Amino acid sequence: MTSPTLQRALTTAALTPALLLQFAAAQAAAPVAAKPKPPVLSCTTTTAEGLSYTVIKPGNGDRPNAESKVVVNYNGMLTADGTQFDSGQASEFPVGGVIPGFAQGLQLMQAGGSYRICIPSKLGYGEAGTGPIPANADLVFEVDLLSFTSPPPKPVIPVAERSCSQFTSSGLGFDILKAGTGKNPTDGDLVLVDFTVFDATSGVVQQKSEWEKIPLRQTSPFFSESLKMMQTGSTYRFCMPKAENSDSASNIIVTLIDLRPAASADN
Repeated sequence: MTSPTLQRALTTAALTPALLLQFAAAQAAAPVAAKPKPPVLSCTTTTAEGLSYTVIKPGNGDRPNAESKVVVNYNGMLTADGTQFDSGQASEFPVGGVIPGFAQGLQLMQAGGSYRICIPSKLGYGEAGTGPIPANADLVFEVDLLSFTSPPPKPVIPVAERSCSQFTSSGLGFDILKAGTGKNPTDGDLVLVDFTVFDATSGVVQQKSEWEKIPLRQTSPFFSESLKMMQTGSTYRFCMPKAENSDSASNIIVTLIDLRPAASADN
């Protein structure tokens, strides 16, 4: 029977310097898992609005506009810690339907391009936040613009034809583009008109309609005032006063085609 002392001696003898070196080498050769790299959450170029971006891969061709519909791959992260809060593959949506910073970034891109877009909270969800996005959170999106479609450009009224030279006591502006010879509408009439509504500053046409039936009693005070100034067969340009708390105003070109008493008008 081997004594405990002899067992310790045999164990010690077995661990020779050579064996110890082999053991150490084996330990050193064991693979060490690489730490995941944190996401890059900064951008290199800053716009006047405060958005910044980095071109990871340039695209080609035209750029989307605010009216375009895009198809993208994207990954959204919180700048503070890289937490992913959203992602999508071949996601389709209108540029005008997303937060301002994302919409601005998409309009910088070309099809086939990949961008990193850094969005300050004021161009994101601001003080309110939403869902997994806390209040005042800066955001980062990595976006691949796969494709986009844009509607035809809207017509634009020439600069010389956007404003009015005469005004009523209520502040309604007007110009007579074509005089008429018929009757003036009253509150009890239904009018038949062609009209074009356009942005007073840019001239971009916002709405256009032909042979529109309008009961005067159901119109806004300024539009009612406008129509009562006209005679059938006439065409006027009207400049509506800017609405309260609005940065823009809309003007309108109207042709009064016909009128009849509203009670007897065909529906």
